[in-house]
Amino acid sequence: MTPGPRSHGPVVERRRSVFLEMLNQLSIRKAGATAMLVSLMIVPATAVAQEAQRDSIPTDVRVGIVYQPAYRPGIVMPEIQAPPELRELADSVRTIILRDLDFSDGFQVLRVGAEVPLGGPVNYDLWDQLGAVWLLIGSLEGPMVSPVLRLSLHDVVYRLLQEVREFELPPLRHRDLRLSVHRASDEVVRWATGRPGTAATRIAYVDQGPGGSEIFLIDSDGFGRRQLTRDSSIALSPAWSPSGDLIAYMSYKGEDPAIFELAINPGRSSLLVDLPGMDLTPAYSPDGTQLAFAATVDGRIEVHVYDLVRRCCPERKTFVRYSNSLSPTFSPDGRRLAFNSDRLGQLHIFTQDLGGGSAELLTPYIYDRSVHNAGPDWSPTGDRIAFHGWVGGVPQIFTVAPDGRGLRQLTQDGRNEDPSWALDGRHIVFASTRDGVAGLWILDVVSGRIRQLVRGGNPRLPDWSGPLDSPSRSVE
Repeated sequence: MTPGPRSHGPVVERRRSVFLEMLNQLSIRKAGATAMLVSLMIVPATAVAQEAQRDSIPTDVRVGIVYQPAYRPGIVMPEIQAPPELRELADSVRTIILRDLDFSDGFQVLRVGAEVPLGGPVNYDLWDQLGAVWLLIGSLEGPMVSPVLRLSLHDVVYRLLQEVREFELPPLRHRDLRLSVHRASDEVVRWATGRPGTAATRIAYVDQGPGGSEIFLIDSDGFGRRQLTRDSSIALSPAWSPSGDLIAYMSYKGEDPAIFELAINPGRSSLLVDLPGMDLTPAYSPDGTQLAFAATVDGRIEVHVYDLVRRCCPERKTFVRYSNSLSPTFSPDGRRLAFNSDRLGQLHIFTQDLGGGSAELLTPYIYDRSVHNAGPDWSPTGDRIAFHGWVGGVPQIFTVAPDGRGLRQLTQDGRNEDPSWALDGRHIVFASTRDGVAGLWILDVVSGRIRQLVRGGNPRLPDWSGPLDSPSRSVE
């Protein structure tokens, strides 16, 4: 076994060159066909000038939506070896893992034909000829009530065993089976790429319930949707704790809008912050010791930070008269906040040190235009901040570096808003009407690949969890 991923040298470069040459030979005029590839170039439609038009980018700057061609190494997973009584479980586990690897956007999942021999020692030459860089071999054994999944990842290029590990699984019909398999998939992603997987994560969001807007939950692959709150009121702005077992949200179920904290299991909420007036848009710090939120102060809204360790002592962080500041998000090191504010007469994204100092403008200022930039979310990798901004009166998803450089527009079809990063810093979930129906979508910001997560209803304000960990054991 070898620690961590490595460069695959000339072999992979040769495959990448062939891949890029194939792209060059394709016509980009057929947008429907190229959508199936991992790269495309789209030029956003020209905004139509109108009175009081909301635009978040300067009219003299052309911001294109450009996704670079990306080579995805091939990975193959033959049928999982298992005794007859575990055969159905083995097939289900393999299906989940292959979908997870595909959704990671880090691999090209290769299918194994019936004619490929699977027995005996690993035939690296055979898998290399089939285009695989990685070979994932699985076996399932043990009693049906507590089976053990053994996964071995082989580096086909270097002809060696990269990693092997065992994962304890619940039985076939258990409600936690999918999450347990997702955790195994995330380990495979980490072994091969060195970055975290996102399969064992969930997304909280707001949708319409029988008595009002409620908080819902869904797995990152679109399964396991369930309603979390039943407040029969107005619930907004769910935010995951770093531990993944708590969600803070704003609700009108009390005398005035306040912030509640929901324990996922057993599914009960308790009052967390209730200052005079309105409390909204909560966000946990990366270490879970603080909660940033917005609250009413003298008729305006300011950003505050609450001490979660002592469960007290809200401290105001923004001080601007006659304006509103809200929707805070922490930097990965917990030392800075990004938030949106209308202090310049336009709604912009700002950053500010928690230790003090003045706020710094992040998004471009456009004189005499009705600019609207909102909903910032700081990437866990620290290098980008996502937000939605108006283009021709329609919200679109943007990212920008924390120093204000490299503004990049990521969407152009329909209304796209409320972005939230996955823990890998590569994927974003957002609310959209891109296919004519309200839904949640997930975008790979590297390749531009997009998939729908939720369709129908009125889903909005999604927040992507961190890792939902579970123990596994190494095999020496």
